[in-house]
Amino acid sequence: MTTTFESLAAHCGIALPPMLARLLADGRTRYGASREDWQANWREYTLRAQPLLSSVYDFEWIDAAQAASIVEDWLNPRFQDGRAFLPFAISGAGDAYCLMRTASGEAAGAGMIWHDRGDSAMEAASFEQFVFARLVESALDFEHLLDEFSPAQARDCVLADLEVAAAYLPEAAANALRALAAAAEPVDDDSTGMIDEDVAERALSVYAAFESTRFAVVPRWECE
Repeated sequence: MTTTFESLAAHCGIALPPMLARLLADGRTRYGASREDWQANWREYTLRAQPLLSSVYDFEWIDAAQAASIVEDWLNPRFQDGRAFLPFAISGAGDAYCLMRTASGEAAGAGMIWHDRGDSAMEAASFEQFVFARLVESALDFEHLLDEFSPAQARDCVLADLEVAAAYLPEAAANALRALAAAAEPVDDDSTGMIDEDVAERALSVYAAFESTRFAVVPRWECE
């Protein structure tokens, strides 16, 4: 049977956030029509935020089969002291961006699980907050895009991400992203961002500040 994020979420006991379900259904986590298409046209795709979060540093969406493999081989409750995770993206080094249950167990928070560290922490109380915060970070600092794009193009990549994300986020967060885009400064050849710290902090205040206790993680190579 083909693995889907819906079936994997049920297996993990973690509710699939409605925003992520919509992104998956709308193809907003796909890298072109095929690997060949992406390799030939990745610049054009990135400039129009396909997939969403294309402007975010060191972030790559994965499909349900990849997520299931990570759960089976590493982020499995039998290895992780009973703690369940639902991966949805990875870093270039193989760290996993995951959904995980909050302390109350009523919602799925999100954060990165490092592949080579003995502990991690939830970064956001919800998937929506995670997406929102990552986009604000990209608007503040898009230096990671400058190996492949000019500052003006990097600005366009971030603006495209903000526009697409606003269509999926709750109203208050969507309006905050639109306000952030409107406040974006012009860039020059030396620019590494399009907003200042004050603008970023005002945007982030849409969500309540979130802190999570760190928890132990068994590194991937120790899971057998």
